[in-house]
Amino acid sequence: MVSVVMQDDYYCDQTHLPPEVRPQQNYDHPQAFEWSLLVQHIQALRNGESIEMPEYDFTLHNRSNRTIPVKPAPVIVIEGLFALYDADLCDMMSLKIYVDTASDIRFIRRMQRDITERGRSVESVVDQYLETVRPMHKQFIEPTKRNADIIIPHGANGPAVDMITTKVASVIDQLKRG
Repeated sequence: MVSVVMQDDYYCDQTHLPPEVRPQQNYDHPQAFEWSLLVQHIQALRNGESIEMPEYDFTLHNRSNRTIPVKPAPVIVIEGLFALYDADLCDMMSLKIYVDTASDIRFIRRMQRDITERGRSVESVVDQYLETVRPMHKQFIEPTKRNADIIIPHGANGPAVDMITTKVASVIDQLKRG
């Protein structure tokens, strides 16, 4: 059994900002996230407690009123670009994986996602990429590679998947033994 925590759902609540100002925020900076809540929720899951994960609405540039129930499990996956950024989170991880993806692939995926899922224009995606995404990646995300136990290339290869599977099985086995 696996619990998945999506880091993007931990963007800070922006109810205090007018809706027209929210899209202008830098969502690619570590300060865009509510780290204390994310750390608290991961700790709760590790302690066997369920959480109510916030749900972020990218069309509103704010958290929705809904939450997502997440039950504890032997394996907790924290998915997100900044997953290896916070030292407290890294200290709680048994296995830290960095997926190294070429910048052109990252841009194409972002472009497709933002247009189809978030209703954005090509121009707005390109502007955001040049103004914040690319520089923040270089400054904050790329350096988190050094926190990883495993760095796998985009598209994962068989040996990398086998290594990850073996490590996860080992962690689960250790937990069962107590």
